[in-house]
Amino acid sequence: AYEFSIYIQSTGRDVANFFGFFAYDCNANKIAGAWTNPYFKTSRDDGLRWKRWNGYILPSYIPDSNNDGFADMKSHESNGADWVWPSNACYVRVRFGSCFGNGLGMDQTWFVFPSVNEATPRLTMLAEHFNDLSSTLRTFDIGSPEDWSIKPLVGGTAFVNDQYTKVHRSVESGRNCYNWAVSQKFQINHKQQYEFSIWITSTERDMRNYLGFYAYNQSGVLITTGSIVNPYFKTSNNDPSTWVRWNGFILPSTVPSSPTDPNRPKKDPRYFSKGVSWKWPSDAVYVAIRFGSCYADGDNEGITYYALPQVLQSDLQL
Repeated sequence: AYEFSIYIQSTGRDVANFFGFFAYDCNANKIAGAWTNPYFKTSRDDGLRWKRWNGYILPSYIPDSNNDGFADMKSHESNGADWVWPSNACYVRVRFGSCFGNGLGMDQTWFVFPSVNEATPRLTMLAEHFNDLSSTLRTFDIGSPEDWSIKPLVGGTAFVNDQYTKVHRSVESGRNCYNWAVSQKFQINHKQQYEFSIWITSTERDMRNYLGFYAYNQSGVLITTGSIVNPYFKTSNNDPSTWVRWNGFILPSTVPSSPTDPNRPKKDPRYFSKGVSWKWPSDAVYVAIRFGSCYADGDNEGITYYALPQVLQSDLQL
């Protein structure tokens, strides 16, 4: 996998600014077909601020079900199109320029810092996350096998030993709550800090998508003191059709509490966290991570996907 990137700014928003590539076989012959005229970006509306545009060319084994050169999966890290390599590609050229302005001859577009970087380490990072809790998340209480689906994750990161990872699928049905996943209980140390995270994408922005947890005492009894009875890191809607990582922290039970909620830390580390944070109850011994969707508009057309749930003990200074 390779990342192609460039910075662009333009005086005219009606100028179409292009960023693409040509692929060649091992005899330096230009590859045609789906790769005759490939671009990461062909759009207009670039303004007078520098913006970094990027796109990926992924390994040739990544699915391209339409045979159009585009990868079936879209990287969360790119704002341009993502492609797959032709299986016979040996060489590549990056290219960029502008076309189709308003014809008045007054506008200019600038391109700077073209870059091509091998990106395999970054793109496979998420796949490794799935193994972190394989022992504790191997079974989910989700009701029926139909609640699970195989779906490609961002930029090839769904591949674990060349296999797609499973994702949880929450399907809109009315205006209530839909398919939820809850892990087994696993042991924690309430004097330690933990980061909870998951990747989410949704077909409809009105799906309200949740990431939360349950805390349990030494006897395995659910702790229900105050707001900890139903705690979430995320309860929001408006998730896009590209993968986004959500996270939240549970801080040690010894940190100062919020003056309005003893289960929340006085200092919420939102600089490091996309979701809200909590602090452990002093009697917490076990925890379960949970996620699912609720309360869409009722048209029964929304689906939210959840992938790579993760809980890690964190030494990050918050």
